[in-house]
Amino acid sequence: MRRTAITSALLIAGLTAGMTQVRADGATIKESPTPSPNSSPQGIDVSHGLAWYAETNAGKIALQIGGRLAAEYALPNGGAPNLVKIGNGVIWFSDGVNKAIGTLNPTNGAITEYKAPSGAAPFFLALGRDGSVWFSEPAGVGRMAANGSFSEWTFSLEHADDNIEEISLDPSGNLWFAERNFDGSGAAGTNTVRRLNPTTNVVSTFLVPTFGGNPAGVFANPNGTVWVSEYFVNKLALLNPAAAPHTDAVVAPSTGANSSLAGTFRPSFQQLRAPTQTHVHATTSHVVVTVSPGWTEYTIPTANANAEDMRADSHGNLWFEEDLGQLGVLRPSAQIITEYPIPTANSGYYNIALGEEGQLYFTEAALFTAGVPSQVGVLNTDS
Repeated sequence: MRRTAITSALLIAGLTAGMTQVRADGATIKESPTPSPNSSPQGIDVSHGLAWYAETNAGKIALQIGGRLAAEYALPNGGAPNLVKIGNGVIWFSDGVNKAIGTLNPTNGAITEYKAPSGAAPFFLALGRDGSVWFSEPAGVGRMAANGSFSEWTFSLEHADDNIEEISLDPSGNLWFAERNFDGSGAAGTNTVRRLNPTTNVVSTFLVPTFGGNPAGVFANPNGTVWVSEYFVNKLALLNPAAAPHTDAVVAPSTGANSSLAGTFRPSFQQLRAPTQTHVHATTSHVVVTVSPGWTEYTIPTANANAEDMRADSHGNLWFEEDLGQLGVLRPSAQIITEYPIPTANSGYYNIALGEEGQLYFTEAALFTAGVPSQVGVLNTDS
């Protein structure tokens, strides 16, 4: 990932002054409209410079082809895609309306959907190295194995209105997932991050250090550590599972076969208006770091940032979105965070994906404010 240029003199001056904040210019954000207006794009993934994303309200999966052309594939039976992941030559997606996971073959337009035996609605996705596909459910997680068989694990949640949020697979094949709600922090909030070993069915429960931190995003690193975003307490937390307190329990899954629906659909191509490119003024801040057994927490400088979705780059930097309306990157070794304002105000909820050349792609679902356009954006930072 390209690094924002910050001179040593400015950084040192900021630190010695209590790190008020320093400016880092040179970044641009390019925003393009979605081919279907008001489509509320959510999940996004990138491969070979091509961005695929879910147009949830339009019931379509879209492929961005350059800045002015997009292809759309409509889901069958009024489906509504939520998340997308690229793997094994197909586009995987979750469909909240048909309560299924599915694949789109971009070569021939073939779409196949697989319904979980429980009838629960999948949402977040993770692709296993063994060809399996993992998904979150409102009160659990599920896996479709490469042979098409399903396993589903259900859990007791902290509050009646909690749900399982983001999921991530670690190098050992364990599934990490967060439990969250929308009730705020403290006693009303959630605390639980879990790890499922699918071989033993052992579920390990870890509690975030800040009470009621409401963990929302999880991202498992290649070295075995796990990033957790604490949505309502403005923190990004790094978990070392080997050092953190936890409890273990065995949770047996339910198993069964899927029911599937298949068809072939031709894409429609849409000409888009020219994207809008904006030079954005980034803000870099030294962060407060709190250490507790097995956890290191980094406080996000902007109040009420509401960070969730995260991706780590090959340099160990953590990229994240803030539902308040910013994109950010944490450089843990330097203990600094750089934040980039998204030009279109009130355009969240956001999902992000890292491109191969260092760009950060993101969707702007515009779920919360009427009249805000649905868009897809790309952040480019200076070297």
